Amino acid sequence: MEENEEHIDDDFEDFEEDDASRAVVVPGEVLTEDVNNFLPGRGTILNKEKNKIISLNIGLKQIKKNYINVIPLRGFYTPRPGDKVIALVVDKNPVKYKCDINSKDFGQLKPKNTIKRGRTRGFRGGDVDREDSSTERFDIGEILIVKVLSADRLNKPELTTVGKYLGKKSGGIVITIDPPKIPRVIGRNGSMIKMLKSLTGCNIFVTQNGRIWLKGEGIAHERLLIESIHKIASEAHTVGLTDRMQEFIINEKKKRGIE
Repeated sequence: MEENEEHIDDDFEDFEEDDASRAVVVPGEVLTEDVNNFLPGRGTILNKEKNKIISLNIGLKQIKKNYINVIPLRGFYTPRPGDKVIALVVDKNPVKYKCDINSKDFGQLKPKNTIKRGRTRGFRGGDVDREDSSTERFDIGEILIVKVLSADRLNKPELTTVGKYLGKKSGGIVITIDPPKIPRVIGRNGSMIKMLKSLTGCNIFVTQNGRIWLKGEGIAHERLLIESIHKIASEAHTVGLTDRMQEFIINEKKKRGIE
């Protein structure tokens, strides 16, 4: 996988920050009584009488089409099929890798899900490649970009490294923020992440489990980017954040003598 690719996942579009109001709501708060025109979305539920939509989380109210959502300000990562996340290989046995995906459950990566299918085989099909059925491809401690194939309450999330942008990441630094803050690091139409990359000169790869891979030309650039990302996360509920962050980075570069 190329290391200089900026990644902005289309799946984040549901939670672009400018679609949310700035009013913080709390669990049990009534979001609307107009149940004819609105439906409960993420982080919301109908009351018993089904005449009100109420919040399940502390977060920001969002109206997306005719759905009312609540974007949580804090929370754990809950795997969903199709999510792209940064995983850390923490263990392996002959039949699968055990991966930390910043969730309450470890993800599992089977060897068959590390090999692109449809490769040419030998005469009459030939033998399956040895790496198809072994865990020799990745080592414990390596960082992977993976996609969640399946996830439910009964089974551990199943992962794959087959697909665009997926695979092992070499070098760089991985940091973690609250997963609900990730859309703020991206910004509307990628505005924040593009600004961060441009001003710090770092390569950035943002994923849905709250982990961000970054790599710069020097430690000073990487340190500034890390501080900026944590500042974004701490001020995620505020308005005008992109412009404010741009000013912050420009001023910090002058103070630190960073080109």
